[in-house]
Amino acid sequence: MKLFSIIILSTCIDFINGLKSTENIYLFAYSWTQGFCYQNKNKYPGCLEPEDYWLNHFTIHGLWSQYPTTGYPQFCDDEPFDKLVPINIGMSEMTTYWPNVKSNSTNNENYDDFWQHEWDKHGTCSGLSQINYFNYTINLAKMFGTPSLLINYNFNDYGENNNDKTINSTQLRNTMGGPELAALQCYKDVLTGVYTCWTQIDGIPQYQIVCPEEVQKEDSCNKEYLRLY
Repeated sequence: MKLFSIIILSTCIDFINGLKSTENIYLFAYSWTQGFCYQNKNKYPGCLEPEDYWLNHFTIHGLWSQYPTTGYPQFCDDEPFDKLVPINIGMSEMTTYWPNVKSNSTNNENYDDFWQHEWDKHGTCSGLSQINYFNYTINLAKMFGTPSLLINYNFNDYGENNNDKTINSTQLRNTMGGPELAALQCYKDVLTGVYTCWTQIDGIPQYQIVCPEEVQKEDSCNKEYLRLY
């Protein structure tokens, strides 16, 4: 009975630790700023004065711990967001790859709100320190990058004036691994982002994998051609 109790206790401890990082994968969420701004009627300051990089590159929405089959943990502890972390990483680095387009300036005291939300809800479940969580996420964006298909988009015959920027949805998925590895995000027929899935070791992203079925089902781009806006 004592041995059985120890096994049960050990299993429970392993399960609790697994909730934080050991058994989880990552969902890496990209944002396509032009589509996000279109969806929100260009009402945010960053939509009115975007950085050049945002116009033809994905930016980071977040890196989210995900259970291997379904669901995800969130708000795993109450460690408060440290406003010095973005400064230590470099504000230029943070605002280029992980911008808060809802804020008008990095001097705005609310600019950190987006990063704070991502840390509170998702970063606390990574098992990483704050500076490592943000750094590893930015490094993943640099490594995975943006498909040249988007960076070097062409104009084609689509839209009322034949001058809307569009891209073939199947081609875009395939450049990011295919439909099982990349779930495109759309508002109507406008690209707004993409989800991909990654293994992790000790909270550090490793390599891209097939996404759980529930993530694949979140692909919301059902048109052959997507507007980039």
